[in-house]
Amino acid sequence: MKYFKIKFLALMALIVLFSACSGGIPKCNDKDVQNLLTDIILEHNFGGFSEVDRKKFKFTYSGFMSELTDKESKTQYCRAQVKANKSVNSRPYKWDAWINYSTRYTDDGMLYVEITRLDDV
Repeated sequence: MKYFKIKFLALMALIVLFSACSGGIPKCNDKDVQNLLTDIILEHNFGGFSEVDRKKFKFTYSGFMSELTDKESKTQYCRAQVKANKSVNSRPYKWDAWINYSTRYTDDGMLYVEITRLDDV
């Protein structure tokens, strides 16, 4: 079992357009949240692979659970299962884990995702 405290602030202007302007709380299964989770996991768990190989991984998310919605801080605390697979040197490579994470918008409207725990299966 591995524990991670990973902070990642993404500067993705496209996310800001509608969802941040409404002052809402991002949902656990939002596509933009999943994309940021993928970026974080690729950077911290697959750093040994070349950039070309990392881009070939296919990530799937399932089992989304909203563990807590903090309306005051506009933060969603979530849990989900993540699977990654690809073929490395003609060999299949599979990775499976459960992650705990939080997601919210910053004051300037950027999406913020933080992985607080990652448990390899």
